[in-house]
Amino acid sequence: MPDSAPLPDPTVPVLDRFDQNCRAGRVIGSRASSGAVRLGIDVERQMAIDQGALRLRPLVQPGWGRQGIAYGPYARTNGLALAVFLLNGHNTSQSGSILQSLKIRLLGWAVGRPTKGRVRWRLLRRLTLWLRSYQPLGLVRKLRYWAANTPERFQPPEMNENLAVGWFPEPVPTDPLHSGNAVVVHATGPENGELWARVCHQMQSAFKGLQNLQTYYVVILRETGAAYYAAAVPRALGLAAYPMMRPIAIDATTQDPQVYAAVYQSVLGQIGFMVDTRVYGVQVAQLPDWATWYGTAHAADSLRGSGLLHNSLAETGGHWILHRGYGERTAAGCRFTTSSLAMLTTDVPAGLIHLQVQTGSTVTPIALIWRAEDEHQFWKLQLSADGCRLYLHDNGSEQTIASSSDWSLQPQTCYSVQVLDDGQLFRTYLNGQCLFNTTFSDTRLHAAKNVGLEVVEPPDDLRLYNLEVHPRQVPIPAALDLGVPWLRTGQEVQIADAFEALGDLQGQSTRVGHKIWRRAQGNGVIEGIGNHSAQVRATVDAPNPGRTLYTLDWDQPEFADVEVEITPPGSQRGMGEEGRAGLVFWQDPQNYIIVNNWLNNDYAGASISSFFTLRGFEDLYDAVWTNIGDRIYWGVPHRFRIVFDGMQYSVLINDEPVLYRALTDVYPNASRLAIRRIGIVANWEWGDDTGSRFRNLIARS
Repeated sequence: MPDSAPLPDPTVPVLDRFDQNCRAGRVIGSRASSGAVRLGIDVERQMAIDQGALRLRPLVQPGWGRQGIAYGPYARTNGLALAVFLLNGHNTSQSGSILQSLKIRLLGWAVGRPTKGRVRWRLLRRLTLWLRSYQPLGLVRKLRYWAANTPERFQPPEMNENLAVGWFPEPVPTDPLHSGNAVVVHATGPENGELWARVCHQMQSAFKGLQNLQTYYVVILRETGAAYYAAAVPRALGLAAYPMMRPIAIDATTQDPQVYAAVYQSVLGQIGFMVDTRVYGVQVAQLPDWATWYGTAHAADSLRGSGLLHNSLAETGGHWILHRGYGERTAAGCRFTTSSLAMLTTDVPAGLIHLQVQTGSTVTPIALIWRAEDEHQFWKLQLSADGCRLYLHDNGSEQTIASSSDWSLQPQTCYSVQVLDDGQLFRTYLNGQCLFNTTFSDTRLHAAKNVGLEVVEPPDDLRLYNLEVHPRQVPIPAALDLGVPWLRTGQEVQIADAFEALGDLQGQSTRVGHKIWRRAQGNGVIEGIGNHSAQVRATVDAPNPGRTLYTLDWDQPEFADVEVEITPPGSQRGMGEEGRAGLVFWQDPQNYIIVNNWLNNDYAGASISSFFTLRGFEDLYDAVWTNIGDRIYWGVPHRFRIVFDGMQYSVLINDEPVLYRALTDVYPNASRLAIRRIGIVANWEWGDDTGSRFRNLIARS
């Protein structure tokens, strides 16, 4: 920041919509939309603003404290909120070896995907097209990164945490994992990203499988700690659908008196593939309605004060019923004098529960109860000196769901106990650690609303306090609304094909729309095989020969919503089968995008990949993908759907959004494509398809 730039007034909210373009290297020290100075750091001078969003480019030398933007300082207060709306370049970004020598990598880049023709002429043609491409100088940064990360030069360990959003005690945090209140994205490989939140001075995992979508991250401060929230488009795994947001964690430990709101990136891309992060907006605002110690909770009680717990009212929402035992409020929290079961009645199912426990001089079992219908039907997490156990109580019977001795209580120690539950999937936590190292999938009692506490032979100095119960989702406040994540849908069917005819699709007509199939590229064959299916003519021994596109005329060039059912070949890993089937959106032979599945015999997972041919040039290392775990599998049909408006596209697998991108995210100066043809594809992606099947193509406008 320039020496002459004044510090922002900490009492004035900050809004930054990145509505004025800013050249690379000049963002830090410039002014936000609301006039605040943009703090932070940009060591490699690669941050820029264009197309209404901040652009964070991949670092040649990955690391924290090298690229990010910050605002502040602010005094920590209850209800001080940070909202950031962004698209992380790749949620499984990690540093590491590119797995090849620089010579082999550069040759692979120069030759591109396998095609027929003499290598010399292919190289000459590609180099000519490269000079006419959208960003020919982008190769320079690729070369620098590749050269530094060959197997011989890469210096471990790998960096697997790539994005941090939140509040920090300094404008340039040296390690966001060990300071402040922030959400952090952790790379998990086949499951893509894992969303963490800093709780009890460590990272607490909300869920794995975070997909590459436009996402809201919201962190609301408290005088001690913070509450964390996230949102995206409908049906995104682990996230609430805008305009709602999902509470994902509570921290009750951090107390930095002065904080900065910040977004930091450490690494982008994977094995030498590069992709940019886009930040659409940052908002800092004071939220008077949530300026309490319990924030968005619909039921909360500090359990402090005086008087009996039975029949008392919580601080907000509900009242207490003791079904057995005796409990009373004290200045330090609730004291139970005998084995007790207490229920707090509420009117909304719990999505996030947080309880603080101060163990006594001896440790006896304590339990947090949720999904409680009554005193006979509920889920229970029990903690003791021996370990932890998860129970289901159903009409008087007690079923043990899980148990472990790896997590236990110690005497005279303060603990944070949490349950995160969306009605189907839930996790349990102790001091930021995920108990049982797993996510439970169970809908039993999912609509039950009450929560409770249970103690067994408690010592006199045991205290339970600060119970807060948040709903599964809450509205994003108007003060934090930074725009709508993109996801359009088609309404009117223009083309449908059940692949009823036998033989090569070339020349066949669709059932609805009466469009004619044409092989637009490649030497492979996709043919009708009966049973309302078309199949790539290929086997393990004779895979499809490179990229093969079959297309249909499309009469609405500004928008297409295309869906097809795909069944990958084979039935399990180890058979040598490879899936590379997908869809293509075609303007002309020089401009089109392909999105396909990638199911590889040697990789423990699957992905959805997108490739761009623009101005006749395709850079394979600009491919954008998302890892999707086991969402697709050999021999199992899945509905593969892409919505594209010529600039932005979303990919859905069985109606779950998994990937979003705009062409300008990859190429800042890219022009909108006119969609002249749509179709199906057997792609080459470091391997060829061995016989995927297609059914039920539907294209909507």
